[in-house]
Amino acid sequence: MTRRATRSRITRLGVGVLVAGGLIGVAIPASAVSGFTAGDLVVYQVGGITSAASAVSLVEYGVSGLSATPSGFSVSLPTTDSLPTHALVESGSALNDGELTLSADGTSLIATGYDATVGTTSITSSKVPRTIAVVSSTGTVDTSTSLTDSTVENNNFRSAAADSMPVSGSTLWTGSGGGLGVTTDGGTTTSNYLTADKVHEVQIVGGQLYESTTKNINEIGTGLPTTGTPTDTALLSGANLTANFGPDQFAFVNLSGGSTPDTLYVADGSNGATSGDPDAVEKYSLESGVWTATGSITVPLAVGLAVSVTGGVANIYVTGATATSAAANTVLYGITDSSGFAGTLSGTATQLATAPTGSAFKGLAFSPVGTPGTGTPEVPLALVLPLGGGALLAGYVVYRRRYGTSPAA
Repeated sequence: MTRRATRSRITRLGVGVLVAGGLIGVAIPASAVSGFTAGDLVVYQVGGITSAASAVSLVEYGVSGLSATPSGFSVSLPTTDSLPTHALVESGSALNDGELTLSADGTSLIATGYDATVGTTSITSSKVPRTIAVVSSTGTVDTSTSLTDSTVENNNFRSAAADSMPVSGSTLWTGSGGGLGVTTDGGTTTSNYLTADKVHEVQIVGGQLYESTTKNINEIGTGLPTTGTPTDTALLSGANLTANFGPDQFAFVNLSGGSTPDTLYVADGSNGATSGDPDAVEKYSLESGVWTATGSITVPLAVGLAVSVTGGVANIYVTGATATSAAANTVLYGITDSSGFAGTLSGTATQLATAPTGSAFKGLAFSPVGTPGTGTPEVPLALVLPLGGGALLAGYVVYRRRYGTSPAA
């Protein structure tokens, strides 16, 4: 998922700049730092590598090129219910759960998981509610949304998306093995499904809804549909559709200096650890209106993806494993693509960080910034990401119905 967006429809070349969100982290307690820092990277980190439920932390790294350094700030998601707060735990071995996203206005992280106690066995197949967490730039956590419909409870719950900072009753889109669903912040059911696809990441790009599935990346209807059965348009086809394609997180960026994204990066590695998946980060270039395959780099079990662009050079951050036989994703990799628009992505990924022993890395997203109206998602990321780390935005008041502004413990 990308963090900037300026278009309404990719297939019409009206795509806006967005940089996919992602995962990275170590067990670092929140310190004197009072919130996320603009331009940093956030990792969805699970405190276990088995199928049992484990605690989740969102851990921030400062990134610059092929380097990543813990910022000292992290947010622990709740592990117990205290209504309206619900627990959010996750399986460390569910390779492509936890696909972290950034709201389209850049103000909130959206994370998903399961409403159960730590240690619950085989959590992804347990009939427990599915939780959505909304996390502000100051680290405030809202887990009031806990979904109980039979479709979502019978499938892996992988991602959710929001157009702007969610408030009570506003729309959230969800991605699970049961389809792309629509619910509301604070809701207790996902009663409406737009597709029956096996969804990995759901993402909003420039006012348009997209999903990655076990087979393709799809544009869903026009704009941000909430009802009916909108047209499901696949972006890739023919020779450009990689064998065993099973995309997880993806990012649209511009490499030629314009405002319309012309390049798509995809983490394609966890459709099934033994199914012959590409296990790669893939690049697609928009040539004459067609998303055309333009190279790849091997990354075992690639899942989380986030991309920044400076001067036509893309820095790609991706979570994966040490090998396709690994039990969990434990590595943050970095890739620099200086080949430009339509150039061939090639080379090797550089290991930037590893998860703490017994922990797993999952989704990636760039840090949220400010309160509604203060984020800048409509300008290219290259114009707003500082090279040496963004200035800390603090002291803003987050107007939310259910909680204040102190970081969650």
